[in-house]
Amino acid sequence: MNPLTGTRSFTKRTGHRLPGPLVLFICIFLLLLLSSPASISPYPDKGSCLRKPFIFPLYGDVALGFREEYFNGDRQAVYRHTGIDIIGGPGDRISASGNGIVVYTGFSPIGGRTIVIRHNRNIRTTYLNLQNVYVSQGDRVKQGDIIASIGAFDDPSCTDSHLHFAIIYMNKYLDPLQVLNMDYTSISRFLRLIYVPGDLKIY
Repeated sequence: MNPLTGTRSFTKRTGHRLPGPLVLFICIFLLLLLSSPASISPYPDKGSCLRKPFIFPLYGDVALGFREEYFNGDRQAVYRHTGIDIIGGPGDRISASGNGIVVYTGFSPIGGRTIVIRHNRNIRTTYLNLQNVYVSQGDRVKQGDIIASIGAFDDPSCTDSHLHFAIIYMNKYLDPLQVLNMDYTSISRFLRLIYVPGDLKIY
């Protein structure tokens, strides 16, 4: 009998003891599940220490959001935005949003100098409207590595100096702000733990 809770231990009631690693895992999982999620803000604090799958490649105001309409004067047509335009000064450095491999460096007909990083089989990030590119195709990069700088004016969606940033999942564009504001604590809330004798499954 536990003198603090007035309940019997699992071992005494059932005669079985949970494996030590399983108990540790469940404790860690519950701590993550019960911890408060990070506050979600469109523009994160530069001093944030939260570990995230993806980080902002440039800190600044978002001039044009995902799926917002803009007018392309050269083509005299209205388009829906496939990413976000982050304002920055000429020469501001751009970081890799996540770990991955550079699969393309070149020139986009609409967005000017472009970098594409593949993070896994299904996820890519794109960086457009660049002035200088510091990586080459095939390079492996880590989250936070400097890959380019901005200062060009090739992207018609915004007339200010900016970075056009997009996230592509299975060839479909995602809202970058939703992904960038996700941390590992919020990801854990989508996990469901099921214990089966002799097996441990996470869904």
